[in-house]
This record gives sequence, structure tokens and C-alpha cells, in this order.
Amino acid sequence: MNYLCEEFILAFIRLADLIINMDYVAAVTFSTYNGLGEGHEIPVVNICLAIPEGALDGQASSCIGDCQNCQGIEKLEYENDLAIAIWNYFTQSSEVTVLFE
Repeated sequence: MNYLCEEFILAFIRLADLIINMDYVAAVTFSTYNGLGEGHEIPVVNICLAIPEGALDGQASSCIGDCQNCQGIEKLEYENDLAIAIWNYFTQSSEVTVLFE
């Protein structure tokens, strides 16, 4: 059942990318936390999607380095295997440019 859920989420991300068909910024962070003293780290992925100002009318301006020009449209958090699957999608996709600080 988890596999189907993961595939559904990844298909939704790919479909959203095709439908939007515009430049957008996704700030994606990967972290872990110790869940309720269980002795193992639980992976967490946080995603903040933003659309550069003017992207809807074809006049997009880059907001890398000037985050005031970007409007956050969605903030998502995923845990466990789903977090790892989403992180792998972002880091391994040829459609995504990953920037590390």
C-alpha cells in the first residue's frame, strides 16, 4: 500500500510540473529526527513551492537571490519512506536543478 501511495505522489508531482509548465522554485530540505525514543532516525522532507512574480503572464523574473519576488504557494512535509522517495526524485531528476549552499 505504501508503494502505491509513493507512486501516486510522484505521479502527482510530475503531472503538476507538466500542467504548470512554467519556471518555479522548490526549496527542498532533508532532515531526520529521533521519533519517540525508538532508537532510529526518521527521515523528513520539507518542500516549499514558489512561483516567481510574473510567471503566470510569461514575464517571469528570477527570484534566486531575491526571495521577495517569490510568493510561496504550498508548504509540504513528508516522513519515512515517502520522504526518501520524494528526495530521490528531486535529486535524481534531469528536470530539476538542485542548488546546495
